[in-house]
Amino acid sequence: MPVVDLTLRERADGFALTECDVCIVGSGPAGSTLARELSGTPLRVVLLESGGFERHAQSDDLDIIDNVGRPRAVQWTVRNRIVGGSSHTWGGRCAPFDNIDYVQRSWIPHSGWPIGPGDLEQYLERSAVHLGLAYGLGFTDHRFWTIAGRDPPGQDPDPAKLLPFFWQFSRDDKESYPYEYMRFGRHLASRIGPNVTLVAGATAMRVHTDDSGRAVQSVEFTDPQGRRHTVSATTVALCAGGIENARVLLSSDSKSAAGLGNGRDLVGRYLMDHLRGPVARFEVAGSQALQKRFGRYNLRNRFFRAGLRLSPDLQESERLLNSAVWLGEALASDDPWDAIRRLLSGRPRAIDAVTIVSNADILLQSIKTHFVERNGVTRKLSELSLECMVEQQPDPDSRVTLSDQHDELGMRRPRINWRSHHDEARTMHRTAEVVVEQFARLGLPTPTIAEWVKDRAPIPDSFVDVAHPTGTTRMSDNPGTGVVDRNSQVYGVSGLYVGGSSVFPTVGHCNPTQMIVALAIRLADTIKVRTDAAKPMIASLAGTLEHDHTTILVTGGTGRIGRRLITDLLERGYRVRATTSKPKEPDGVVDWRQFDFLKDDDYDGLVAGCGAVLHLAAEIGKMDRMQRVNVDATRRLAVAAEHAEIKAFCYTSSVSVYGSGQQRIMSEGADVLTVDRDVRSEYWALDYVRAYGRTKLAGELAIKEAARKTCYMILRPTVVVDVDDLLNIRDWTITKRWLAAHRHAHHVYVRDLTDALIWCMKLAMGGKIPAGTVETFNFSEDEFAGATHADFMRMAYATSRDSRFRVVKVPGIADWMHDFLRFRSLPLRYPLWSMRFPNDRLRAAGYRHRFGMAKAHDCALNALRKEAL
Repeated sequence: MPVVDLTLRERADGFALTECDVCIVGSGPAGSTLARELSGTPLRVVLLESGGFERHAQSDDLDIIDNVGRPRAVQWTVRNRIVGGSSHTWGGRCAPFDNIDYVQRSWIPHSGWPIGPGDLEQYLERSAVHLGLAYGLGFTDHRFWTIAGRDPPGQDPDPAKLLPFFWQFSRDDKESYPYEYMRFGRHLASRIGPNVTLVAGATAMRVHTDDSGRAVQSVEFTDPQGRRHTVSATTVALCAGGIENARVLLSSDSKSAAGLGNGRDLVGRYLMDHLRGPVARFEVAGSQALQKRFGRYNLRNRFFRAGLRLSPDLQESERLLNSAVWLGEALASDDPWDAIRRLLSGRPRAIDAVTIVSNADILLQSIKTHFVERNGVTRKLSELSLECMVEQQPDPDSRVTLSDQHDELGMRRPRINWRSHHDEARTMHRTAEVVVEQFARLGLPTPTIAEWVKDRAPIPDSFVDVAHPTGTTRMSDNPGTGVVDRNSQVYGVSGLYVGGSSVFPTVGHCNPTQMIVALAIRLADTIKVRTDAAKPMIASLAGTLEHDHTTILVTGGTGRIGRRLITDLLERGYRVRATTSKPKEPDGVVDWRQFDFLKDDDYDGLVAGCGAVLHLAAEIGKMDRMQRVNVDATRRLAVAAEHAEIKAFCYTSSVSVYGSGQQRIMSEGADVLTVDRDVRSEYWALDYVRAYGRTKLAGELAIKEAARKTCYMILRPTVVVDVDDLLNIRDWTITKRWLAAHRHAHHVYVRDLTDALIWCMKLAMGGKIPAGTVETFNFSEDEFAGATHADFMRMAYATSRDSRFRVVKVPGIADWMHDFLRFRSLPLRYPLWSMRFPNDRLRAAGYRHRFGMAKAHDCALNALRKEAL
């Protein structure tokens, strides 16, 4: 991704970027997600960020507000002017909204969304990869216990009053600290392709339209030196947060004094946030069981926190807002885990060693809670509270307007009149009472209710906002009640969109980030359709080749991948020539050629008349055949393709070429196996698997040696599966189910692989990639939310009740020991199942999975349902 940092004066002096197709304002969760989703498309995208890569006092000063309403938090905690936006200081807590949050509730004026939970389901699932979540959906309620493979811990409260709720914490696997939240700015450049340019130090001042005021035309922004710049764009997406989105629209007053999208005086109104704080306190002594039940759970190396929410029945019957509670922990000054973290970070205190030794019992207990019980580690607490976060009611008089004060760039500061209401306090009072009542019924420790709750007093002024400014450009199907439509486009201004929580009509009780990211993905899909970029890169590089009757050679046509690939090619209008090692009756559809890669040598005749070669054929199991089939035949096929001047040659290699990595994350440039000899310590695997990896790598090298006139695309897929392969897990031996269920499966759906092969073929045939180019891509879906064998097995068991899908809890160390005994070696490397093979490079080139493993799982579960009939 090209980066222009205007905080560096020398870059600002020569800045000359003046036009793009899409201009995104703000690089926080919404803007970064939108940029990633548009990466790899033919669109020229510019991402404007007011801050730089480090925090600067000059940028912080631009966040000063004129506050005339309820006290608000320090602005840095609310609005981070830095690449990555407010993800720089967020707490990583994620959850989707409850179904009731979308509903128009008679007891809450101005409630109701124009879209429902079904409209966001796929986008919430897709949000997992952007946020580093284990699951995009299905983890917030009782289903958590199913995906965690646990029995619920005792009786639940009365579901007519309280329901269980779980939050999931974001994690960035690229960070060295194992539980660091996703800071969107840190690795943004590596996650976005060359069609996106990030401009740091660019403060958006206003959006300009054409003379009619009905179509967006450009964005005016200022660099830190105060110089004005303009970038023209036919599509603009404001993703600068709940305060700044409204501020920019109100400041865009060149055509109307009221600003853009504000013909009905709605921009900036309905400002909501979350009021959060303690409503009761527990005694720390004797609270261990309570902490375990409502503490942190460790699942797939992600933390989940348990809590409770008000049931929809109680909300409706007592006309309450939505709210949720959890345990608030104040760490003791001598918490040993804080001391350990300071030691590891190189910032120890003199007393830290004493703290660790004197609290050894807590550390020993943590070994059990974390590694055996898969909970969070035990912490030493000084206080334990019942924290409550409540929904705010939408209020048009709670709003953002423009102050008469100006910042140093000349932009009017936001004037904020944030309001709270009696129903918010009443909901918090009632929530605390219901928790005390239900805990007493269940025999759990009951807290002491806070005095302000007992007295039915207003919410204390100490309960300030929690950096969730929401609602100021709300979404509606009616321009009389909203600023943007259901597709997030500003009413009356074509091409102007708004991303982020400012479009939420209601705020729910949840932290908003996962919803923000889901809506940004949805907005990206909307923009692709609007700009005719729904098929990334193909439109510009390959054209529309379907139905031109080009003949495509498929080797290995009778294999699992080959059969699916032939079907896909025929459906798209191509002619197919396919190889088979055994005689096959003509079918009048496919030009079958019997060809033995061990014996036959007419490779020129095999490729003659073809427009592309898709080379799948390989020897997988017999080591004495691998060199001839996987290497020699691949070389001869590539040479024949060169002779025939075939445009595209796609080769399916394997992630086995990496062996057992010395690093866990294996991108395309990572170290690979020694190709000319077997080095056992490089790959913790059986002999034939190591040989397969080496010969597939040798096939890649043979292609590179041959490359002159043909364009080559090499895919390194992980474990390719079809629906039957998933169902066949039930036929595993008991030992394999016990030991391997915990493993990351590395599954990719066969239909996605064949789709990607055709995509790569079309890309190579497009004529805009230089002849002789060899591109190599990992092909994986390692970020899939249900990525372990156990994830599928639990769903399959819940669907079929087939005991062969039961997951037995066996510590992962048993799997390691089993491999150690089997291979009689313990190399200081990662086994393949613990490694990850990012799909980032192919994604940056423009490819997106067409189906995903979620589709494969759905098909397999449907097959199980049919079996049960």
